[in-house]
Amino acid sequence: MPKHDCILVGPACCDLIFSGLPSMPRMGEEIWAERFDITVGGMMNSAVAMSRLGLNVGLAAEIGNDTWGDVIAAKMREEGIDTSFVLQYAEPYPQVTVALNFRKDRSFISFADGKNKPLFMRHLYGVVRNSDAQLYHFSAQREYADLIAEAKKRKRLVSLDASWDERWLQSAELKRLVSLADIFMPNLKEAQTITGKQDPYDAIDELAKTVPVVVIKMGERGAIAKAGGAVYTAEAIAAKPVDATGAGDCFVAGFIYGWLRRKRMEDCLKIANYCGGKCVESVGGYAGAPRLWELLRDLDMADSPGKGMRADGPSKSGV
Repeated sequence: MPKHDCILVGPACCDLIFSGLPSMPRMGEEIWAERFDITVGGMMNSAVAMSRLGLNVGLAAEIGNDTWGDVIAAKMREEGIDTSFVLQYAEPYPQVTVALNFRKDRSFISFADGKNKPLFMRHLYGVVRNSDAQLYHFSAQREYADLIAEAKKRKRLVSLDASWDERWLQSAELKRLVSLADIFMPNLKEAQTITGKQDPYDAIDELAKTVPVVVIKMGERGAIAKAGGAVYTAEAIAAKPVDATGAGDCFVAGFIYGWLRRKRMEDCLKIANYCGGKCVESVGGYAGAPRLWELLRDLDMADSPGKGMRADGPSKSGV
């Protein structure tokens, strides 16, 4: 049996979140927020959401020996995430995002110290080569392309999320990278940009030509998936949005939980929508991520393998 259910690869950053703003600040203007929160974001959002669902999770990230690194490490331990894949430098290494929540939208200012990038990439290769997990989860970014190829060379199961970079999403290199995935989970705008198809069903048909399991997140419209030639849909849950930060990350965590538990595809989508919906009801990328007992209660499910998939999980053909 693999030691971990999922190892996530990617940065974790401290999020400084200002909420309850009267307006967005203009140049030379100071405004006061009604609420301020410090939490951890980036790949930490999906990692925490998976851990709260009972998955054994590791996060391969980098931190410094500063206040920001201390916060990230403490939050990981608090949430039961394995810290053995974290590379800590013997120097400050700030990774910080300031989020301004205004009405139903938000803006960000971020900083990440990238001076140790070559060292961190060598560390990640070691993680992929020497760890043992059922699934490895990455963001489909250019900097991870060779690392993801290495994971597939070693016959790892790989899931990919996407992030917004219009030129990258339209590139042939991104399409080649996505074709390595066993699961790919873009949002609708990302899927449209990658495929050039505006209809979500056309977009998912195009992506499914090279990826066994494709899921498109559509926010308030729910989600669709295609696997084994079949298309599945699920409506979004009713939610009272407070902060949309991390909703897609928690959706991903819910889907992976269902997939690893060999649930039916319809149930994987239902779980994913539930996790994403609960996320937006709290401030922060994972504060609202549900515990396993909440999911089982609210969705009337059992934490056991479902029917409709192979006992050893979906095959490369997605059935």
